[in-house]
Amino acid sequence: LGEVDVLKALQLLPGVQSGGEGQNGLYVRGGSPDQNLILLDGVPVYNASHLFGFFSVFNADAIKNVTLIKGGFPARYGGRLSSIIDISMKEGNMKSYHGAASIGLISSKLMLEGPIVKDKASFAVSGRRTYIDFLAQPLIKNALANDDGDSGSFGYYFYDLNAKLNWKFSEKDRIYLSYYGGKDPFTFKYKSVDRDIFESELETSLKWGNQTGALRWNHVWTPRLFSNTTVTYSSYDFSTGIGVNIVDFQEENSSRIATSYGSGIDDISAKIDFDYLPSPNHYIKFGASGIHHTFKPGLTELEFLVESQQGEFVIDTSLGQENIISNEYAAYLEDDMKIGNYLKLNLGLHYSLYHLDEKEYQSLQPRLSANLR
Repeated sequence: LGEVDVLKALQLLPGVQSGGEGQNGLYVRGGSPDQNLILLDGVPVYNASHLFGFFSVFNADAIKNVTLIKGGFPARYGGRLSSIIDISMKEGNMKSYHGAASIGLISSKLMLEGPIVKDKASFAVSGRRTYIDFLAQPLIKNALANDDGDSGSFGYYFYDLNAKLNWKFSEKDRIYLSYYGGKDPFTFKYKSVDRDIFESELETSLKWGNQTGALRWNHVWTPRLFSNTTVTYSSYDFSTGIGVNIVDFQEENSSRIATSYGSGIDDISAKIDFDYLPSPNHYIKFGASGIHHTFKPGLTELEFLVESQQGEFVIDTSLGQENIISNEYAAYLEDDMKIGNYLKLNLGLHYSLYHLDEKEYQSLQPRLSANLR
């Protein structure tokens, strides 16, 4: 439908398959989509799809660079088995203002970038929103309405908002602040009326969305050594609900039955990465990170309410598992080296420690990849 999509472009590469016609899931060399580590400015994105998998959450106007690693992961990456998709957002032009706007079949986009202080600070902001709900609403209302007084409505859309600030406050220091937010809300309502006998109303909803944020400080220690210190936040939430309201005019009572379900993941992390270039033939990277996970496995809420002349009867209960807290730590060391004019090696070691329910799981992962040209 004329939408530029990064993940669909990656599906055209060797070793990458889609989940089906039109889907944006990536199956890299047999791995499933949840085995791909998708990073947006260094922050994991847990659900990278809109419209039930037909579009990705990445607005092409906001993207600066995309890197796909299908095998032989460098030691600085961990936590997934199949592939690495590392996406960085535009940092903004420090010298002049630029903008772009587009209108498509199902969505429109707007992007602005420019200097806050010339040659010192800049911004880049972009947004995208579909208007499926505006186009479909009149058709749905007309299809559901009848002479008996029945009516209904339908609504679905998704949006993305990307923003990034870039501040160069000294010759050796630079700060980046980036944010992404996106959501898919779906609602459906139907009201049925039988003159003076009864009235019923059905409401359903389905929502999911991501939010990420990153604050990164880049510091140059020497001409051969620099570091990135980063604090990140990532959140994914999913919720669905259905409710039925019934009014009996003859018996003069009303009832409501409603149920809802919600789950999600919240991550807070901090990491520091060093890049050291001792000679033209060696590029050494090392660092450490820590992630605080809050898993929300799922909470189901049930409400049953009856109101009549005799009084009120209520059942309100919740079912589900409490939040699960875990902590993940990692450290790594790698060297990207050249041997002669034809051979390149990437040699590294990744250590992972996972702490959950007073138990610890450790993993020492050696990494080695060779490239002969």
